[in-house]
Amino acid sequence: MKIGIMGGTFDPIHFGHLNIANAAFEEYSLDKLIFMTAGDPYFKQGSGVSSPETRYEMTGLGIADYPHFECSDMEIKTKGHTYTAETLIKLSELYPSDEMFFIMGFDSLKYLDKWYRPETILEKAVILCALRDGSGIAEAEGMISELKRKFSETKADIRIIHTPLIDISSTMIREMVNKDEDISGLVPVKVRDFIVSRKLYKKLS
Repeated sequence: MKIGIMGGTFDPIHFGHLNIANAAFEEYSLDKLIFMTAGDPYFKQGSGVSSPETRYEMTGLGIADYPHFECSDMEIKTKGHTYTAETLIKLSELYPSDEMFFIMGFDSLKYLDKWYRPETILEKAVILCALRDGSGIAEAEGMISELKRKFSETKADIRIIHTPLIDISSTMIREMVNKDEDISGLVPVKVRDFIVSRKLYKKLS
């Protein structure tokens, strides 16, 4: 099988995430796509991230209407900081005969060489990169060439997802909720209702 992996804090999951996932699923003929909810993301320490259980539940609600999507609590169950390289090692052990496709945005790709064990990430998965807009293809191709040169021993396979990112961020949604603004159309209805019922994001500093 061809398995897509989309990691994130998902606080909350929104249609920007789902658009990228759908585009990757269709363009690269994936068999399923796993949303990997981050447990203790080392890069967001002290930022007031919602509990892992809350974010995982929201992710499940967000993908409920997508039959080929599923969510995993693998990183949530991992004690301490979680790293993509270690997650991909575990997934390759669970799916030894399958091909992994790890999805990220171009803003993350630019710093991939600074991630924990980037060579392991490139060995374990094909990287699928979503661009912020259609005009960034040349810049992305240049970055991809540079990463392939830098990590030539891994035979890095990095490809572009040919769909622009929707201009939505979880930060924007949290701020809108805090201001009692309507987030309909930005998140799935089940996620919106969950946020309202749990009174999430109402005490931002």
